[in-house]
Formats: sequence, C-alpha cells, structure tokens
Amino acid sequence: MKKLIMAAIGLMMAVSVSAQNRAVSNTPFYAGKWMVGASATGFDLSYHKGEKWRVGLEAKAGYLFVDNWMITGKLVYNNSTYTHSVFGLGAGLRYYIEQNGLYVGAGGKFVHSNGIDDFLPEANVGYAFFLTRHLTIEPELYYELSTKCSDYSGLGLKLGFSLYF
Repeated sequence: MKKLIMAAIGLMMAVSVSAQNRAVSNTPFYAGKWMVGASATGFDLSYHKGEKWRVGLEAKAGYLFVDNWMITGKLVYNNSTYTHSVFGLGAGLRYYIEQNGLYVGAGGKFVHSNGIDDFLPEANVGYAFFLTRHLTIEPELYYELSTKCSDYSGLGLKLGFSLYF
C-alpha cells in the first residue's frame, strides 16, 4: 500500500511540474523565442542639438536566451540636416519587466558618417503591445550619448513593429 501511495504522489508531482513548465512557456517572453522587426525614429520626435530635422530607420533582431532577457542586434540608417547619412551597427540587452510587455534596455552602436566614426551608448524603455499572437507594435523612448561630440547625443521616440516567433 505504501508503494502505491508513493507512486501516486510521485505521479501527481510530475504532472504538477509539467503543468508549471507549460504555463511558463506560454508566456510571451520565454527562453528560445526570436524577434525580428523594424522601427522608425525622427519626424520631429527626437532632439539632437543643432539638428532641425532627422529621420531614421532601424532593422533589429533579438533572441530570448533566458526568460525575460533578450539580446538584440540592429542595423541603423539616419538622415538629418546636421550629419547627413549615417550608417550604424549595434547590439544591446533588453529585460522585460512584466509579462505585459514593458521593457528596459541598454546597448550601444557604432556609426559612420562622412569619415566620422562614433560610438553611442543607448538606454531605452518601451512597451511591446501584441496586436496578434506574433505581431507587436513597440513604442520606445531612448537616450543616446555620443562619445565624440555632445551635439550628436539625443533623446527621442521610436515606433516599431516586431514579429515574435
């Protein structure tokens, strides 16, 4: 009888652990998930000293290596009255604070324009709002700090779309 009770308890514990693992994996930001997306910035939604107008496009990809932690990579293109065409490559880390989509991030990008190279560390906060099961709209507030000249530092708002799969 003891063996039967112990087997039943073991089976219930195994089912309980399995159910908990499935519940965690059904959250939107679980380990092993990929993200690809694009965002736009500028359109008078950013401030950089000395610039009157700026538009930027960004292609990004990310991988959730642990629940709620994502490593990201991005390709950047900006055009403005101040720096003309800027091309960049960057990487960062994003942490989803809540399962509702609020996140904070930090990273950096290397940019090149007209023979000028610069490194810009960046901090951001945003929200991944799911429109469908896989598609999000992601407004993001960011601050980037130029290591070359304070005129290149700035604050702005990005608006992007991403696919999570």
